[in-house]
Amino acid sequence: MPPRSKSQGESKQGLIITLVFFILATIGLGVATYFGFSEQDKLEKAAKDAKKSEDTFKTERDWYKFQSMMLYSYIGKAQGMEDADTLATRKGDFDRGSMKGGKDKEFVTKVLKDLDKQLGWNGNQPKDTLVGTIAKANTEIANRDKQIADLKSERDKAKQAAAKSDADLETARGDFKKQLTDLETKLKQDFVKKDETLVNFRGDVDKLSAKNTKDLEAAAQKNKELLAQLKKKDDDIKHLKDRIRAQEDQILAFEVKHEKAPASMRTDWKIIRMDPRGLNPYINLGSADHVNPQLTFTIHGMGVDNRPNPQPKGTLEVINVLGPHLSQTRVTAVRDRNRDPITEGDVIYNASWNPNLKKHVAIAGIINLAGDGRDSLYEFMRSLERQNIAVDAYLDPKDGTMKGQITFRTDFLILGEPPDVKSNGKLEGVDEKIDSGRKLMQAEAKKYGVQQKGLVAYLELIGYRLPHSTRDATSPLYNPDLRPDQAPRLGGDRVPPPMHPDK
Repeated sequence: MPPRSKSQGESKQGLIITLVFFILATIGLGVATYFGFSEQDKLEKAAKDAKKSEDTFKTERDWYKFQSMMLYSYIGKAQGMEDADTLATRKGDFDRGSMKGGKDKEFVTKVLKDLDKQLGWNGNQPKDTLVGTIAKANTEIANRDKQIADLKSERDKAKQAAAKSDADLETARGDFKKQLTDLETKLKQDFVKKDETLVNFRGDVDKLSAKNTKDLEAAAQKNKELLAQLKKKDDDIKHLKDRIRAQEDQILAFEVKHEKAPASMRTDWKIIRMDPRGLNPYINLGSADHVNPQLTFTIHGMGVDNRPNPQPKGTLEVINVLGPHLSQTRVTAVRDRNRDPITEGDVIYNASWNPNLKKHVAIAGIINLAGDGRDSLYEFMRSLERQNIAVDAYLDPKDGTMKGQITFRTDFLILGEPPDVKSNGKLEGVDEKIDSGRKLMQAEAKKYGVQQKGLVAYLELIGYRLPHSTRDATSPLYNPDLRPDQAPRLGGDRVPPPMHPDK
């Protein structure tokens, strides 16, 4: 083998070095590329995490901003047009359940739904606000306080007038006694003078006798006039005391005006439609509910808390049963036709009527329905029976004895008027027995825990129409001159078509 030359050795060595550098460069490039792609994956993952955090932040930001805008709206803080439009859109998303929220979404949803139920929502704003509700309540309280203050002032004036009458009466009695004493003294003096002059002036006996007779007649006439004046004073005092009692009852009526509606008052018995005149509304009770003509109800509006107002706005009476759950009525009394009219959706109430359970009452005292002093007990009992109300016991006006018996089943004791006291300040004959029987029935009612109601208060509680002479000063209702229309009888629960107002 021939020996290699020097140039051939150098050429192989350079090739080897080149290959070594190529391999090292390839390995370096591969390592650099690997680490480059690894960092790129980390950056993309970080970008995705940042985007997710940003979306979460925006979702929570929109949720809490929606909460803030809703609460500001319910409180009563006005918003700009842009915020109002935004709120309307988000409220729609919220109602459809498409709005995402934070951890408090369940709690906030319950709060907003409660506010929506109480205050209502109209488009892009609430129907009412907390500020408006508080302002209305404050105004109503201020008006009630003023009414109570006025009534107390009238009561104080009545008391002062009664005190003055007592003083005048006492003065009149003193004057009468003095005049009577003076007359007695004068008569004695005349008789003494007559006795002294009888011996010397026998001829003047007849003249003096006539004068004495005239003086006695004058004294008797004066005494009669004084007694009449005394009786008039007593009548004035009785009248003033009755006024004081009426004013005190009126003050009591205003003080309990803000009590809660009775727990038994249902909200599903209501007026479902008004006729064009507003005189004969239709109610959702009928033959299937054991409703009969002449059944009466009080009418109550709904308060801001979606509960019936305890104070009635009027009364109505059933005049025509049209179907299983439909009757036509007539309005028999209205409290304020202009400021608080009777409308569809008003609740009707009768404390002594239940379609499935007969109510029980007892009656004690004189039942003066017409206001003319005549006892209408038996007419009243027949009216109650037509309304599915049983009379467990009553006070017989003929002999003052209790007929029947008060039991735990009795719901109310209706207190009629007590008998009038005679001029001598006493009760006599059957009046005394009626008064004793009335007190006995009150004791029986207290024994069995039966609620006691005055006649006028009970009749207004069941919506019974009273004549003006029977109503007392505390009544908020009046009896308008309302003519009932003749309603056609229909099958089922179909409401008749509207009637022309002029027909």
